[in-house]
Amino acid sequence: MIDQAQALFKTRKEGIAKEKRYYNKFIFNGHFSVFLVLLLGAFILGYGQWLRAIPKGINYSPITSIIFALTSMFPVRTLLKEADKLFLLPFERHMTRYMRYSLIYSYLQRIALQIVLLIVFFPLFYQIKGHTYGFYILFSILAIIAPFLGLVLKWQWFKYGLENWSVHVVLFIIFTMGYYVALDVGKFTSVAIIGVLIAFAFFIWLASRNHLFPWERMIQIEQQHHTNYYKFVNMFTDVKHLSESAVRRRYLDPLLSVPKGSKFSSERMYLFLFTRSFARGKDAFNIILRLVIIAAVLMIWLHQPIISLIIGSLFMYIILLQMAQFYTQQAYGLWPQVWPVDDSKVIKGYRQFLYRLMIVVAVIFIIIYAFIAIQYIFASLVFILVGWLTIINIVKKLKYQETLLRD
Repeated sequence: MIDQAQALFKTRKEGIAKEKRYYNKFIFNGHFSVFLVLLLGAFILGYGQWLRAIPKGINYSPITSIIFALTSMFPVRTLLKEADKLFLLPFERHMTRYMRYSLIYSYLQRIALQIVLLIVFFPLFYQIKGHTYGFYILFSILAIIAPFLGLVLKWQWFKYGLENWSVHVVLFIIFTMGYYVALDVGKFTSVAIIGVLIAFAFFIWLASRNHLFPWERMIQIEQQHHTNYYKFVNMFTDVKHLSESAVRRRYLDPLLSVPKGSKFSSERMYLFLFTRSFARGKDAFNIILRLVIIAAVLMIWLHQPIISLIIGSLFMYIILLQMAQFYTQQAYGLWPQVWPVDDSKVIKGYRQFLYRLMIVVAVIFIIIYAFIAIQYIFASLVFILVGWLTIINIVKKLKYQETLLRD
């Protein structure tokens, strides 16, 4: 049965890896790869300039400790499915070994991010600590070991039946205290968090060793991970497993007034549909909002006229490009069957929606650019130019696709 536990987990892991390889072809395409390279270059440039003149009077140790405490709370990945709570019940006595593979897999899936953050923060503390790094080696060891112990504690916590939020609060406090001692004081007393995590996990294990396997909870947690991943992939391509939910945003109600009289026609039908779906939708709206916030932060942080123009233009292109998937989700949905109209009217409504979205984003970027370099404000019109050219290209491709579908 030990070999079967390993074989079962290996089969599930290979299935997940195969699915990710399939979707990665759509995610890491040419446009997104260029975007990541430029984004990385902008971050390195801005971070290098910031390190030359680090603001004084700020204690960076607690800030960094909080950041690492949050990133150290790795999610538990069990790769379980809904049917497992029925068909794997005879296998329950061997789920302990299955969970060992699960915890190791969960750790390896996230440790790369932890290592990247350690590399990013090293120059900062190397500068402010007088070019010493012994304390940072201790901090790095803790930041690599503690997350795995946190996973073990989290699993025992779940098995005992305690709430999710409570284990996150406990882990956050332990991680923050240990990391802060390692960074600010630089003493080996910070290693005590390892003993605390082991002791916590051991005592909860004693209390929960006779408990049954928490099938419902572990399956629900895994399903949530899958949903979050599908939402991310849905930015780049359609995902069949994902069903979008609606959210009421009352502050956007003025934009969604129902057309009346002559305006209630097939000519304006799809403009209203796309606008309403975007304003009420949960995924597309949040994605665009995040991209706008990231662009704003980068433009303000770098504070350079030419680089800010490049970043704003790039994000304008990416934002409008992401909305190309929004068209397929809406144009091939229920409404064309309820009220069928000519394809040209659907594309026309989508083009009108993109122009309105482009104007809103461009105004935000222009206002931000005005704070950066008011004397070059005329140059910010490039945001509108890039948006306009991008929409022309998107609409052209959509018309070509519709022509192929008709053939």
